[in-house]
Amino acid sequence: MSRLKALSLFSLLLSLSAVTVLGQSNGEVRLAVNGLATGSYTSGRVQVYYKGQWSNICNTGFGSYEANVICHQLGYDSADNHSFASVDSYGIDDHPTLLANVSCANNNLHIFQCSYEETFNCDDLNDVSVACSSTPVWTDPHQEHLRIIPSRYPSMGRLEIYLSGDWDTLCDNGFGEGEANTACRQLGYTYALDYNHISDMEGTGGRTTQYTCCSSSTDCIESCYCQDDDDTVDTTKRRKRIDLICTHDDDVTIECDFDEKEKEDAGTRDECDFTDRDRIIAIVLGSVFGTIGLIIVCVAACLLIFFCCC
Repeated sequence: MSRLKALSLFSLLLSLSAVTVLGQSNGEVRLAVNGLATGSYTSGRVQVYYKGQWSNICNTGFGSYEANVICHQLGYDSADNHSFASVDSYGIDDHPTLLANVSCANNNLHIFQCSYEETFNCDDLNDVSVACSSTPVWTDPHQEHLRIIPSRYPSMGRLEIYLSGDWDTLCDNGFGEGEANTACRQLGYTYALDYNHISDMEGTGGRTTQYTCCSSSTDCIESCYCQDDDDTVDTTKRRKRIDLICTHDDDVTIECDFDEKEKEDAGTRDECDFTDRDRIIAIVLGSVFGTIGLIIVCVAACLLIFFCCC
């Protein structure tokens, strides 16, 4: 193990608790080349923010599913390939290698939805790298798909929603803790660390949309409904409307985080995609009403024949 890496490991062991730094949520991922990490890389050494510092992943058990989750978390559709330090060209950094035997399902959205083991015995040459596709994960969005237009890290930035063919920003009028937590869960995190408006993250085109009435237990923004005083669901769905009062000066920015104790609350890929459900409902209703219509026509024809014969 290199001297620099040993010092980093020693500093980690001195830390008794994880500290969240602005934009560095638990399980945040980034890619580095020759020890330099920036948000512009689509390929490089994988670094994960773990227990208050950046760390590497050992290649034991690391495969295509794990690489896909890393790339998805970074905002890309999938991984083109993955490798490790002894055979790739991304260099070796001075961060400790603390995660091994990472095992993901293909529908995971966040690296800490996956299982893993903590290690202190993985050589630098076994640190994993990924090369992500250049296709954004939101290239083929479903209705009410969410995305974060990131600032420095993928977990923090301007929140946008896909509605009727366009990406809209969300208005901060009526947007509170319930809405923020719901958005973060849909994106694969467990809760919102912060939500606000930051002037240099404002949108420049499109519409602003108001969403309200998300409860603390709602997993998808599509499922947020306002209620009347008598606790009955308001079928007008006041949660979803274009708010003419809002401008891009009111755009919501958000910072999501991940609590591993609540990992079951985090959303999975396509969990909030109700396209197939709506299509099935339309087909079923069409068949039902079509059958009812056919029965009515048959009954009417029979009655007509009966009265004519009489």
